[in-house]
Amino acid sequence: MADRAFSASYDSTAKAISAVVCLLLMVVAWVVPMVFVALLFPLSICLAYAYSPRGYAISGGAIVIKRLIGNIRVPLADVREIRAGTPDDFTGCLRLWGNGGLFGYSGIYQTAKLGKCYWYVTNRSRTVIVATQARILVLSPDDAAGFMGASGVPSTGVTSGGAPQFQVGSAGGNLTGKLVAIGIAGLVFALISAVLIYSPGLPGYTLTAGRLTIHDRFYPVTLQEDGTDTGHVRIVDLVRESEWRPALRTNGFANAHYQSGWFRAANGKIVRLYRAGGNRLVLIPPKGGAAPVLYQAKDPEHFVQELQRQWAGR
Repeated sequence: MADRAFSASYDSTAKAISAVVCLLLMVVAWVVPMVFVALLFPLSICLAYAYSPRGYAISGGAIVIKRLIGNIRVPLADVREIRAGTPDDFTGCLRLWGNGGLFGYSGIYQTAKLGKCYWYVTNRSRTVIVATQARILVLSPDDAAGFMGASGVPSTGVTSGGAPQFQVGSAGGNLTGKLVAIGIAGLVFALISAVLIYSPGLPGYTLTAGRLTIHDRFYPVTLQEDGTDTGHVRIVDLVRESEWRPALRTNGFANAHYQSGWFRAANGKIVRLYRAGGNRLVLIPPKGGAAPVLYQAKDPEHFVQELQRQWAGR
């Protein structure tokens, strides 16, 4: 039997859901001032795409469901029937666990006619029901008739399966898929852990007669003396002056230990914040329309005196 490949395209519902969900999650990840959220939402999108079918094939005596996360192989010897899906097959459809539209429909579903079934679907208008010795699969090759013909498996009217067990992948393919999944999970776990525990401490600075540079790994800033309202540099206590508390991260880094970058304060002003968990910060206002800076120094009083001594009267 010659190998044949079959494409898998999204139906209009999957396209709409994918576009809306991706846009919504990316917007939420951008505006929510939590690094975990900012990482979790894009990761969810990537995982949904990796698990969605990229196509199907009849190859090496098996049905192959192609996925970025690892292909699934179903030996044709285990298949009792392949037939086109009908509207009756999906009456009373209930998703038990899985994805319901983001880059397709995958996971464990249950319908009144099929019972428990396992979906690897991108287009619900071109479904193919595959009954193995152990379970029911639902696929959606673009050329459903060609796919069924290439399999060589007759239609016998079988519509239900048994226990949820069947061979997933060849020895090499299955191992590759597992290694990819483990690698992604490990990388994500390490990245999220590193971000959550990142705590560089108080940001350092360099002060000269005409310039102040605040050192930060991601959002360093250099202030010029002639652009700073030196006379109004003061200490802000966020407990008593809560209007200066950061309320929304607009473009910056934030976890429980450290915050840096652009934030919207409770008073509505956009500020550049450099904070390592303290509440007594130095407010450095600009002369023009630039964003004021809130900087946590080790000794705020000494920092203010040093800055004003260097810049006052110049």
